[in-house]
Amino acid sequence: MKQIIPFAHQLLKDSIQPGDTVVDATLGNGHDSLFLSSLVAEHGQVFSFDIQENALNQAKKLLEQHNINQVEMIHRGHEHVYEELSDRNIGGVGGAIFNLGYLPGSDHTITTTADTTIPAINGLLRLLKPERYIILVIYPGHKTGAEEKVELLNYLKTLPANEVDVARYQMVNRSDKAPFVMAIYKK
Repeated sequence: MKQIIPFAHQLLKDSIQPGDTVVDATLGNGHDSLFLSSLVAEHGQVFSFDIQENALNQAKKLLEQHNINQVEMIHRGHEHVYEELSDRNIGGVGGAIFNLGYLPGSDHTITTTADTTIPAINGLLRLLKPERYIILVIYPGHKTGAEEKVELLNYLKTLPANEVDVARYQMVNRSDKAPFVMAIYKK
């Protein structure tokens, strides 16, 4: 059995191809972008979104340490993903990940919310290639995260089953505040 983040990464590893264009919807410290860059390899592209300058600076250091050049960091909220990627005429997204909540080691009052995450998911679904995933790592252990969880689950239940499958991966012997993965698979 895999822990939460390794499970999320395995789904992406199983579907993302070298040369793909992918999205890290919540750049944070850059760990997901670093992972995604290894999957798309030198001819692929990672577009990473964050609203915090601090996140972009931290991620830049990590990516430079690993000589990663195929990550484009975008200093905007993930709700603008469709607009940003449509302007670039990318031809389809090979996968995406959201690591929701707040930036570890930073201001915990700056968090993701369903008000921005749902539009981002909708935009990505329009761009996502068939048989690929959008992964959501949800952290309900803080007030805003708990609210986001409820709104996201209600939204995800409304997605048409003939277009996507939505699965939940969660440790059942943990608190309701423990993180879990939601995987959206486009048919």
